[in-house]
Amino acid sequence: MKKIFILFVCTLLFACNQKQKENQINQSEPEQKELSPVITNQNSETDTTNYQISTFYNTEEADRIKRQKESLKQLSEKKVFLDIHNKLIQKINAKQQSFFKKNPNYKLLSVAQGNLFQENSNDFAFIVYDTKNIKTSILLYNGKTSTYAELFKDIKVINGLKNANCSFYSFGTLDYQFANEFLVSNEDYLLKSIESFLEYPSIKITDISKDENFILKDGCFAKNVSKTNLANTLCIPTSSIYNNWECLRYNKTSNSFLIFYGQAFAD
Repeated sequence: MKKIFILFVCTLLFACNQKQKENQINQSEPEQKELSPVITNQNSETDTTNYQISTFYNTEEADRIKRQKESLKQLSEKKVFLDIHNKLIQKINAKQQSFFKKNPNYKLLSVAQGNLFQENSNDFAFIVYDTKNIKTSILLYNGKTSTYAELFKDIKVINGLKNANCSFYSFGTLDYQFANEFLVSNEDYLLKSIESFLEYPSIKITDISKDENFILKDGCFAKNVSKTNLANTLCIPTSSIYNNWECLRYNKTSNSFLIFYGQAFAD
């Protein structure tokens, strides 16, 4: 009986000692709280995960882009882009001509003029062939700030049509689509003559509610966008055969463009 009592006392002392050690550890270490995950708004225009990167820099399509660049380089070497450039450069003012003289690697392929940045200024949009990087680019001139920027690079783009349940799909960002549809796919025609290319309205700054090229009832709008003010819109065709377009609107707060309207086969 005495042995049992001694064993009980030893066990009790051991348990008390362990409890005391645990209390000392808890007092020396701060309380650890589980961190809640940060949830971002996937529909927000400022969500960087939605910003498009130019297809020309898509490493997953390296072979496809390489073939595209080879075709563009061949057209450039055959002076097709230079011929188009020489025709169009005469139609823009001296200030814009000066920009292209200072940047001879840009060959002008299409131009539009209007109030794009919603500052009641004289803005420009250019589609150019960049001989240095062997690709097409979309350049924008802000008349209020007298600055130039490249779409997708200096000014970010959000594709609002991605989740808009539109019934059409085209591979690539707009700079890539233009090169594919109007240049590479029409290589044979361009080598014969550039006149038909020059007649087609390749880029626009317009009010799509008043422009006959746009059939809004057959088009597709991004979710939760205003359909009342459709001026100050940058529109780029996505087909050299059909009346297909995608249109962008500038957001001054985020310094980005939203692709908010698209139409396909709306003839």
